[in-house]
Amino acid sequence: MYNNAMRLLILFVFLSACSPVKQTEGQQVDLEETARQLITAGDYTDAADEYMALAGKDQTNSDLYRLKATAAYIKAGEFEEAKRILSGIEVNQDNDLQKLHYHLLSARLELEFDQSGKAINLLNEISVDTIPNGLRSTYHNILSRVYLAREEYSNAANERLKEKIYISTVSQEETFYHELWEIFVAIPEADIDELAMAAPKSLNSWFELASIYQRYRFQPDKLSYAIDSWSERFPAHPAFALIVPEMLELSSQLVERPNKIALLMPFSNQFSKAANAIRDGFIAAWYTENNTNDNNEIVMYDANSLNIIETYQQAVADGAEYVVGPLEKEAIEQLQQFEELLIPILALNRPDKQNEPGNDKIIQFGLLPEDEAKQVAELAISDGHALALVLTPDNEWGSRISNSFIERWEELGGGVLEQVYLDTASKDFATPVKELLNVDSSQARATDLRRRFGRKIISIERRRQDMDLIFVAAVPSDARQLMPQIRFFRAGDVPIYTTSHVFSGVENTQHDADMDNILFVDIPWILDTKRQLSLIQDSLNRNWSQDRSSYRRLYALGIDAYRLIPELNRLRLDKSMTLSGETGDLELTDDNVIHRKLRRAQFVEGKPVLLN
Repeated sequence: MYNNAMRLLILFVFLSACSPVKQTEGQQVDLEETARQLITAGDYTDAADEYMALAGKDQTNSDLYRLKATAAYIKAGEFEEAKRILSGIEVNQDNDLQKLHYHLLSARLELEFDQSGKAINLLNEISVDTIPNGLRSTYHNILSRVYLAREEYSNAANERLKEKIYISTVSQEETFYHELWEIFVAIPEADIDELAMAAPKSLNSWFELASIYQRYRFQPDKLSYAIDSWSERFPAHPAFALIVPEMLELSSQLVERPNKIALLMPFSNQFSKAANAIRDGFIAAWYTENNTNDNNEIVMYDANSLNIIETYQQAVADGAEYVVGPLEKEAIEQLQQFEELLIPILALNRPDKQNEPGNDKIIQFGLLPEDEAKQVAELAISDGHALALVLTPDNEWGSRISNSFIERWEELGGGVLEQVYLDTASKDFATPVKELLNVDSSQARATDLRRRFGRKIISIERRRQDMDLIFVAAVPSDARQLMPQIRFFRAGDVPIYTTSHVFSGVENTQHDADMDNILFVDIPWILDTKRQLSLIQDSLNRNWSQDRSSYRRLYALGIDAYRLIPELNRLRLDKSMTLSGETGDLELTDDNVIHRKLRRAQFVEGKPVLLN
């Protein structure tokens, strides 16, 4: 298959042009014969080990062999080892080809470790005109993948198109067009039309096909009709033979919803308001899309941790083909332990105990604060920060968020200088901020000097200077009081990162004015103005005043729960695919957990502003 493995093989070919040989009795001996045979056989790890052995024996060509070992380890998927080897290489600055390979391999690894910013910087150091023709395909492919990771879809597609002239076989061409189409499938539906307007003409046909698919993917008949019209405008387009048949088949699969769905939610206990919001979002999505399946039925059951097994069994007996819920972690854990699960379950939370291996009946989907904290850590690292201060409430919720942030932050190489806990019950926001910024130490030194010298000393309180960001876990009422204290103690220029919990979901410029410049993550349903103008949100606003509810994110959870059901097979079969949902870009992992990629925002003049 003409993919990343093939492109790395091209690296081997060009590196081989520099391969050392040994002269023995008038004959040249290929020192790399064993390694090449292992590469041909697909034994990439053994080939890498062979190259490392050659590097140890031949100090003159050691770095060349290490470059080849790095490429082999990448092909084997051993990225940590590849990065370790590459970091020890001193590239010959007089050898342009070695420098080129070093930059390409470095960029490839940075991309693997989610460092797209570093990857693009490495690629920008390469002059395209100096790249040999045989390596340009590799360069454009890596750059395309970097753009895709940065959600620069037009640039990603444009770079991928530049590979076309280097393709020589039919199988390579088929793979190329499928990879190109995957870029367009990844574009959020709300962004397609806007991106298409600014895209080069060479991409117009692809953008139009992607727009058609997004609009009609749940309606196979309309999709087929729209594609026929598209093909008349773009005759002999390669996608018609290679992509369209798969698209139509997938569309038919997408509408294969269960005829009867059971919604198991705690409608009568302390979680009833949350359950009602999820239910209303679920019903709104059903009503909006129900014209694709008139026989689709939803039955609601009052289910909690006390009756979940009996309720599940009742739903099965009533003919349900799919279960959505429960909401409580304890109820989900009971279902995980129940050995007679007959129909699949989309649980709307994620308990501490994960699914047992091989249990594909339960898929977990929820709005967990821990996931948001990890994404904030990733964003902060991507922004170039390294040293953090952490301020969180002194309670279970605060600990969950801070622990998740710190764990991911340190995994990515960040450091935590200090962590301070906030006692929200005391309403004393000055003391923890002073402690966090070491202002209390500055005050203590001034007091000590006054005592020692017995005279009035004018002091200027100074905060610490060694951090480059502050991570805060706070609800709106606390954040509104924390930010003025942070500015008062001269830390207003330090970037503040936090989770969606800082925003109530309802704009209030008067109350939120003090939160300007706070960076946070949140769901598209809340931040994206196009989604706020959608028919389904308008319906919820008119019928349930969703736009003024403190449960707005749970309405979105209900909508995505309904839309996920027919997508799960696709997400399960192709882990590279995502669903552009109201709660984020959704993907299904091997452990049957739906993970969300959120949007980035910042408070400006008391309003949250979408940044990407």
